[in-house]
Amino acid sequence: MAWNRRINVAVCTVNNWVLDFVGNKERILKTCQEAYENGAHVRLGPELEICGYGCSDHYFELDTEWHSWEILREIVEESIKLKDMLIVTGMPVRYKLGLYNCLVSVANGKIINICPKIALCDDDIYRESRYFISWKHGFKIVDYELDPSYGFEQKTVPFGRTIITSLDGVSFGFEICEELWTAKSPSVDYALQGVDIICNASGSHHVLGKSHQRINQLVLGATRKLGGIYLYSNHRGCDGDRVYYDGMSSIVQNGKLYAQINQFDIEETCVVTSLLDLNDTTTFRAKISSSCQESSRSEMLPTIHFDAELLDQSPPSTPLAKPIRTRQRSEVDELCHGPPAWLWNYLRRSKASGFFLPLSGGQDSTAVALMVRLMCEKVTQAIRDNPDRDDPAYYLNGKKVGTDPGKLCNEILYTCYMGSENSSQETRNASASLADDIGANHSSILIDVAVRAILTIFETSFKFIPSFFSDDNREIMSLQNVQARIRMVLAYLYAQASLIYYKKPGGLLVLGTSNVDESLVGYLTKYDNSSADINPIGSISKHDLREFLSYVNESHSFQHLQWIIDSIPTAELRPLVEGKVVQSDEEEIGLTYNELSVIGRLRRPGCRGPYGLFMRLITCWYPQYTYAEIGEKVIRFYKRYAINRHKATISTPAYHANAYSNDDHRNDHRPFLYPDFEYQFNKIRKSVEELTADEKNTSH
Repeated sequence: MAWNRRINVAVCTVNNWVLDFVGNKERILKTCQEAYENGAHVRLGPELEICGYGCSDHYFELDTEWHSWEILREIVEESIKLKDMLIVTGMPVRYKLGLYNCLVSVANGKIINICPKIALCDDDIYRESRYFISWKHGFKIVDYELDPSYGFEQKTVPFGRTIITSLDGVSFGFEICEELWTAKSPSVDYALQGVDIICNASGSHHVLGKSHQRINQLVLGATRKLGGIYLYSNHRGCDGDRVYYDGMSSIVQNGKLYAQINQFDIEETCVVTSLLDLNDTTTFRAKISSSCQESSRSEMLPTIHFDAELLDQSPPSTPLAKPIRTRQRSEVDELCHGPPAWLWNYLRRSKASGFFLPLSGGQDSTAVALMVRLMCEKVTQAIRDNPDRDDPAYYLNGKKVGTDPGKLCNEILYTCYMGSENSSQETRNASASLADDIGANHSSILIDVAVRAILTIFETSFKFIPSFFSDDNREIMSLQNVQARIRMVLAYLYAQASLIYYKKPGGLLVLGTSNVDESLVGYLTKYDNSSADINPIGSISKHDLREFLSYVNESHSFQHLQWIIDSIPTAELRPLVEGKVVQSDEEEIGLTYNELSVIGRLRRPGCRGPYGLFMRLITCWYPQYTYAEIGEKVIRFYKRYAINRHKATISTPAYHANAYSNDDHRNDHRPFLYPDFEYQFNKIRKSVEELTADEKNTSH
């Protein structure tokens, strides 16, 4: 009967891995089964979930397509057991010459439709048009001939953009990730046709603050305007790269949220369901007169009918889902969850036994250490919260993790203070105290013997040893760099061999500790201990890291953290004066970290070159600084940037938390050999003269 149009729908997150076809299939089928057991007759998965979203140039390999078809065949066969359930999954499909990013709808042992993506994402780290072709034929379908070798009973499948409708009249339209973000989303056309449910399969990674726009503004905003049920399904976890997919798969109707999967949970699969009334959509849309008028003028879209009955058959008294409130984390709170979740995912899948961290007692290495500790708290809390669940994410190298975060931290985090005659007693004490606070295995060494040995070898060739008291800055820099590079060599030696002493198997991943501001101006030694296996803070600014440290300090009783927060950042590579550190990061750079944070964001994603940067900064920093001072800061930044850009080419793979990351490999594609910017600098100097003259004339 028309009055009984209720449907139980499900979205999921899966922690799928690129090219892990067996594991991906198991996770897909597990979520299908769980959704079905919870009464759902629609299950939506994330974008390209069969092969894993981040396959990159593996999409050029025919193997990726072939294996995806093989897994799809198994999903189609399993769908027979899940009677009258619509399964929506994702995979690459080749039509004519081009490869398309597609959603595939399956029900009752049959492929219903293959829906190709019409708007590809090429922003920031995304490069979809490198691999895929966008569908340029609008709402049109063609017969796609299935390769007989794949073993399907079907001969052809509808390929293209269409509406699909079940036997009992439930209609569906499809969006794929980026199409939600475009100026004219397909959901508008579907809604004007009266489509009941729009399915969006996404591969959307975490960036600080992005979740608010994704869910609150786009998903909820679309249905506030258009009405209808909107299913949003996103990946969760690290699928083999620098990014972390933060899930938040959601079920929305008429601008209200009914279910949402937690943003940074660690489990490999999660499913949420909602029982909703389709008649609520009809009445919601009917009250928007302008939409009804537009609907009458809209072009008819092709429709495919498929053999399944999806409406809920539970008693009419069964309660419907109730709206819930969205949870919006602050950016600093996201730093407490995103990098730690990425670290755990990476550690498990790398099959390493833990982490090695050179802990200097400074703010950056402290932030990394705290992220590992927060990772341990996240994992153990998940196990405590789910005592009856046995998820693969609760295991490390085949052994289930316990419920004590301090014990876990002691098992997997090994820190070392690599001091020298230039190091202060204060940082030595701070590193040891912090390691004790968080439960890490800690050691302390002096590297002076190794430094002297290296310099002795140099002396045999050139008959002199560089001096910190030389007038030639090359000598001073070489002495600092020797210390830094020895620390990198020792870090990898400790990571490889230290577990032999502890009679434990395996090796350790070396954690990097350079922040994005230092990387932008090259305030680090190439191949020093910023060179590591992975870096959880490599795209995070010093300003944000300081906020993170203060935030953690407020919520945890780490007794020795405040001293580190209050300390002045220093590399401690120059000689002490009367036992005190005289070297300061900000003095040597010539810019404060807060200034670097502003400049970095204006450079990217603000897309300002030297002159454009200057013109914007005068609106922000004048009259706090004179025009000449602002011009000098811009010139100083770009001189350092040009000289040191080559260092970005060997940056440690870092968690991608920010669009202003200078990651040369994925996010920030620029040369690493630059001219002197003389033309741009002269324009800045000329503008400084003109603005200063105008200011004097105005004052008179």
